[in-house]
Amino acid sequence: MNVDISSWRGDWALVTGASCGIGLAFCRALAAEGMNLVLVARRADVLNELAVSLARDAGVKCLVLAHDLSEPDAPTELLRRVGEEGIRIRLLVNNAGAGHWGRFAGASADVHRQLMTLNAVAPVVLCRLFADDLASFKGAAVINLSSPAVYQPVPYMAAYAASKSAVHSFSLALSEEWRSLGVVVQTLVPGPTATEFDARAGAYGSALGEARASVESVVAASLGGLKRGDVLVTTAKGVFGQRIFGGLFPPAFVVRKVAAMFRPPAEH
Repeated sequence: MNVDISSWRGDWALVTGASCGIGLAFCRALAAEGMNLVLVARRADVLNELAVSLARDAGVKCLVLAHDLSEPDAPTELLRRVGEEGIRIRLLVNNAGAGHWGRFAGASADVHRQLMTLNAVAPVVLCRLFADDLASFKGAAVINLSSPAVYQPVPYMAAYAASKSAVHSFSLALSEEWRSLGVVVQTLVPGPTATEFDARAGAYGSALGEARASVESVVAASLGGLKRGDVLVTTAKGVFGQRIFGGLFPPAFVVRKVAAMFRPPAEH
């Protein structure tokens, strides 16, 4: 099924991680097409400024919901607030995410719990909570953010790669389940992108040699994929090679080679 966002003018999209990076670019692109927006992130002040600018520049309605999706009850609270406003979600963008670079034992159990909840649990729960909304339209869509890290285990980013692998598998499976409902579920695999993500995740500069794509180019690829009905869209280079490498070579060899790329600089 092909999705033409321009025909959804006046309908509502919910974007998580809306305050910056790819999420912010999605908000601007969707507003330019006339979609109203539920803006979800932790920073209420940033979301309120964004809502004002989108209403002024694009003439769309915005609902600001400042929530931390690493908290287990946050998705249910989002559903309650959206329902109170009489809003039905036609496009769900599960973009919010977090990472952690470094040795697994170098972060607390709570850091890993929050990361797994935000990256893996929240998207699954939000898809289920808004399933009735999505299915009520003659055509709807979900965009779930994945990562090139899904194509092999990543030592020193172990929990992050595992969380994205869970979302990736779930999203592709759901795309087939919901195809008969007229809901396109897209798995979006962005390559290295110019966002705050790496800095917040504690990335070491020595591993960040590849040029970063713009957030606008990632969003354009995603929305272009929706028009074609693509269930997998990637802006990452070398994905085919990653899949061959991870699938054909012995696991011990694979993780050893990947570890050499992501080992903290002081340990090289």
